Amino acid sequence: ERLSQTLFEYETALDIDQAIQSGAFNMNGYPSRDSLDKQFLSVAQYMKSRQMRKVDREVYVVGQGGYDMHGGLETLAGKFLQANNALFNFVNEMKKQGIWEDTVVIMGSDFGRSITPNSNGGSDHAWGGNYWMIGGGLNGGQVLGEYPEHLSEKSEYWVKRGRMIPTTPWDSIWNGVAEWMGVKGDRDLDFVLPNRVNFDKCTKMFSGHDLFLNVQPAPCINDMDGDGVEDSIDQCNDTEYWNGEPVDSNGCQDKQPPTTPKVSLNRLQDVSRYAFPSTKLTYK
Repeated sequence: ERLSQTLFEYETALDIDQAIQSGAFNMNGYPSRDSLDKQFLSVAQYMKSRQMRKVDREVYVVGQGGYDMHGGLETLAGKFLQANNALFNFVNEMKKQGIWEDTVVIMGSDFGRSITPNSNGGSDHAWGGNYWMIGGGLNGGQVLGEYPEHLSEKSEYWVKRGRMIPTTPWDSIWNGVAEWMGVKGDRDLDFVLPNRVNFDKCTKMFSGHDLFLNVQPAPCINDMDGDGVEDSIDQCNDTEYWNGEPVDSNGCQDKQPPTTPKVSLNRLQDVSRYAFPSTKLTYK
């Protein structure tokens, strides 16, 4: 198995090198004015090589620093403009490649910012914050989660100087993204998102259907193996849902050939545990 993997990687590397030399991944018209543009450009080039690399689901991380503005907010507008331009260019490239419908960009940060200013007119480290997603396949135009009724000392979520306790776990977003990427069942979702077990999955976790247009709604049930059958009546609790075989009312498949899941659960778990000082890009 190890030798086979080594040979596969070597052959793939040769194919990619040949394609690079031929200019197959060149994007001469892609703007690359600054570091953020260049990061998005690299992601776009990797995504363009996905078929040659024989992958259909990947997660990328790009970062834009400079938001730790204790000394004032004078540079904030410029940061927003830089991010907006980089995203505009990246979205256009995804549309050119025909994969914008299968791409989602998730903004995240390792901590929120205080609502009230400090003595320098800047903002300090806080807790809760607002985050956004964009993508061609998103069920967009929504504000999800619970917004505090008051942004002041009147709020039960207020903790000194404008620090707000989060009302929605970060895992809820990645629960929906993981389902969109093909992860099913409590066993695999809990593996990808270790903190998921600490929240009510029916009220605190966003589903794939909540976030994406092409994910079918499903009832919230106890379903360890992801076959869509309630555990209490499931007679086959180790169904390999990823092989595409039909499942009967007892939660069993006629045949379950050995196969490898299409989704790298370890990679998704790594992303879910990340400290999130960066923007996250996911596509399938």
